[in-house]
Amino acid sequence: MAPDGTKDVNGCPRRIVAGIRERRQAVHELLSHGCPLRGIGRDLQLDYYTVRRHARTPDVDDLLVKVTSRRTLLDDFTPYIYKRFAEGCHNVGQPDLP
Repeated sequence: MAPDGTKDVNGCPRRIVAGIRERRQAVHELLSHGCPLRGIGRDLQLDYYTVRRHARTPDVDDLLVKVTSRRTLLDDFTPYIYKRFAEGCHNVGQPDLP
């Protein structure tokens, strides 16, 4: 089964996705207390524009679009890799199965 972009091949949330969700939650929590954007950036050690992007985006999924749809060098080979894994090949040194 192919990962959907938010989870790795083991089904666990990817670290970058979890980080974005946590940062957005922290920004919105501080905003609800009336903190200014620059103060939030200072407290969370984030750039002002990162804080602004998190504050202005209504849905966390909008922040994840770039991360979850990013192309990788392996994209052209993933169907083959998943096929081999399903066939039981879990080691690059294993020979091709008949």
